[in-house]
Amino acid sequence: MNRITICAALAILAVLLGALALQSTRVAALKTEVAVMGRDLDQANTRVALLEESEKALTEARDGLTGQVVACQKANAFAQAAAQERRVITKTVRTVPAKPGQVVDDATNARAAAHLNRAAGR
Repeated sequence: MNRITICAALAILAVLLGALALQSTRVAALKTEVAVMGRDLDQANTRVALLEESEKALTEARDGLTGQVVACQKANAFAQAAAQERRVITKTVRTVPAKPGQVVDDATNARAAAHLNRAAGR
């Protein structure tokens, strides 16, 4: 009976050692997988940081361009208004009889001078 007990104990020990080896292999595989996931996470975090920097640069560029567009729109509106004012002045010109130093009437002269002064003061 002693021999059977020893054989049974050895068989149980062999099964337990085999299960332990299998579990050790699984643990090692999981550790490797965790290490790979950690590396992937670090790479993803690096990409996210780069994308955030790119987003910031693009947002600043967009804001700068928006400011330029607004400035151009204002300048265009001013230029269109000035052109319209020049058209009105030239369409409403009234000449005066020949006088030294005066070609147009006083109202046209005043409008033209005001227009030129606004353009110069801009």
